[in-house]
Formats: sequence, C-alpha cells, structure tokens
Amino acid sequence: MQRGGFLCGDASRAGKSDGCYIPLQSRGEMSSRKYPAKGAQAKRKSDGLMGQVYVSSPATGLVAVHWRKKDETGTLLYDIEQFSREWELMSTSGARWKVRAGAIAIVALCGIGFYVGLRAWESLRASSVAAAARQKSGLNGKTPDENDGAAAAKSCSMGADEYLRSVAGDRSKWLYGATWDGKFNEEVTAHVAPGITTSVSDKLLIEDSNGVFRRVELVCSYDSGDNKVLRYWIADGGE
Repeated sequence: MQRGGFLCGDASRAGKSDGCYIPLQSRGEMSSRKYPAKGAQAKRKSDGLMGQVYVSSPATGLVAVHWRKKDETGTLLYDIEQFSREWELMSTSGARWKVRAGAIAIVALCGIGFYVGLRAWESLRASSVAAAARQKSGLNGKTPDENDGAAAAKSCSMGADEYLRSVAGDRSKWLYGATWDGKFNEEVTAHVAPGITTSVSDKLLIEDSNGVFRRVELVCSYDSGDNKVLRYWIADGGE
C-alpha cells in the first residue's frame, strides 16, 4: 500500500486483473493515449464482457468501467495504459444508426396509423352518405339528382342537332361513337337550382375560320319540372 492507491503490481500478485489504482507520484509519467469519452461502450478483450466508461479523467489518470452481466454488476478502475490493453471501445456509429432507425420506424408507424385511420374515416363517411342517398332514392334506386341528370342528358342529346344547325350550319360534327341520345354524359351534370340541371357535352367538334375542326363544349340547361330543355350554348363561343 502506498499513498495515492494500490500499485498495479500488487493487484497482479493477488491474481487479479480487474483494474487498479496507480500511485499519485507516477501520474505525471502517464501515456499520451487518448482517454475514452464518458459513457462510451467498451468490450473486455479477454472474455467479451460489455461495459460503459463511468469515469474518464486525464487529470487523475484514471478510467473507470461500469459492467453488468446477468445478476452481477461492478465497477473496475484502471490507468489509461491498462485500460487500453484490456478493453476496446465499441463503435458509436452503429448505436447512432440504431437510434436513427428506431426514430424512423416510429415516424413510419405513426404515418401508417394515421393513413389507416383516415381511410377508415373516409369509408365510414362514404357509407353514411350512401345510406342517406338510399333513403332519398326513388323506386328505381336512384336519387332525384341522378334521375334529373339522366333525363337532362337524354333530352339535351335529342335536341342538340337542331340547335347546332341554327348556329353553325354544317360546320359541326360529333365525335365517333356519340349516339343520338348519348351526346351528353349524365355523369357530367350540375344542379344549379331546384329542378334545374346543367349538362355538358365534350363530344362536339366545330370548324373554325381556318377550316380546322376543334373540340368545344356544348352546354345545356334542362328543367326537370317541365321536362324540357331551356337553352343551349357553346362554352367557347358564348351564348
């Protein structure tokens, strides 16, 4: 025993290599080895025991490693030379990557949870709207608006040619596949007022001043109460 702690040689003679104090008078002769950061993970070379740097003090020349295995725990004290011989520091990049990957996984799980919740809400909302629509539907299973859209599309299709002859003469033609009662699409409708439906056709071609047929939109206003077309107009050319 000397002033300042136990000699490393004393510990060796006792058959122990679990760390030791160095005398105060020899601390000024320590190696210039880099001291480990406090909290750094380390592994003992002899048996793979994992530990964490608990104390790392260049001023006192000491490094303490706190270790734990199964039901045992303890703290070993070394000088920097002995620590360097018996322990190796573990890379922190892997630990940082694990933390980063864990954070990414948490964010991803939160995103998935939000998406699933949103889809469930949308499904519930769609079911509610569909149920309300079924309650309002007529004998044919369609809502009044759907019936108006179908009736408007058919009536507007049947009267469109007469209107076009009056405003464009022979400078108009329909796209291939537009039947006499299918020139307007019942899905492309807007209910601008109770009983008044506006239907739009995008199947019409009008010849311009250069002799080129260009696609335009023909708009039709339909009164479902009187079951008649109120007026037509070409969207690109005004009323």
